[in-house]
Amino acid sequence: MICLQKERQLPSRFLLEEDVCVCRECQKKFILHKKSYLIDQVYYHVLFEYDEWAQRLLFQYKDQRDIVLRRVFLSSQEKRFFEKMKKYTLVGLCSSEKKRQERGFEPLLEIFSEYALFVFSPFYKQEEIKQSSLSKQERARIQKILKIKEGYWMPKKKRMLVDDVLTTGNSVQAALSLIPMKEVFVLFAHPLWIESHQKDVKKHDSFFI
Repeated sequence: MICLQKERQLPSRFLLEEDVCVCRECQKKFILHKKSYLIDQVYYHVLFEYDEWAQRLLFQYKDQRDIVLRRVFLSSQEKRFFEKMKKYTLVGLCSSEKKRQERGFEPLLEIFSEYALFVFSPFYKQEEIKQSSLSKQERARIQKILKIKEGYWMPKKKRMLVDDVLTTGNSVQAALSLIPMKEVFVLFAHPLWIESHQKDVKKHDSFFI
């Protein structure tokens, strides 16, 4: 069991059960969204809504290198969700090389590998850029920073771009401009992004059914 209510008493230790990795109270803190959006002929599948609690959870996982938390992000999903994901070639948006070396692991890849889902990582960033601290105009620079690794091989099976947080969509758009894909899956989407794309919701989409 992982209970973030006890993190002050146990700053780096969590109790794990074999089948349960997050307590019921903590699970309630995830704001379930489970909606799909059709934007420029690309489906965006959003699992949760991003908020302050999600921000702290991701910070603890990624920047405090609490790797045991990799289990919690997809722990509420049913077997059919993972079966559906295995039908795709999953393509991940990467951390910068500097961040990867600091952390000692690639957070996004660890989240999916915990459930036997392999994520290909064909992108790299030419420089470190922390988008949360930038203006909207500055964030657009990601289009020039994100590149494809030369000679990187991936299966031809239907591809889906995956990422942890969708804020403005600039990183996703940059990735899609390099490798066109028809579907995107994100763990969290920022409320402002959700609000600005209400008209794009596909009410009868079957991805989360």
